[in-house]
Amino acid sequence: MTTFTNINSRKFRRNVKKAEKFFNRTLPKSALKEFKKQTPIDRGNARRKTTMKKTAQGFEIFGNYAYSGVLDKGLYPNPPKGGQGKTRGGYSKQAPKGMVEPTIKYLRREVRKFIGRLR
Repeated sequence: MTTFTNINSRKFRRNVKKAEKFFNRTLPKSALKEFKKQTPIDRGNARRKTTMKKTAQGFEIFGNYAYSGVLDKGLYPNPPKGGQGKTRGGYSKQAPKGMVEPTIKYLRREVRKFIGRLR
């Protein structure tokens, strides 16, 4: 037995355009914003030098400073260099889980919300 499904092509095209806009513009910008929000505030160097670049696969967030890998993982020198209270057991107090993991969780939530809104 053959089953036929009617597809509203206008609605389908509209949803495809919404998805393209969301994945090509909205999501990368909000990812950068969320990533920077996770960045520890000390002198603002890390926030200022964190940028986003378009690549062949999509977008990539770059930390253009020497200690970006350390911050991404939530690590800090223990004891802290040049200040008190920056770490707890070698992990940043402001971003103990780093910046990548919370940003990925945020993006997953945003994609699920977007898909839920499509009708």
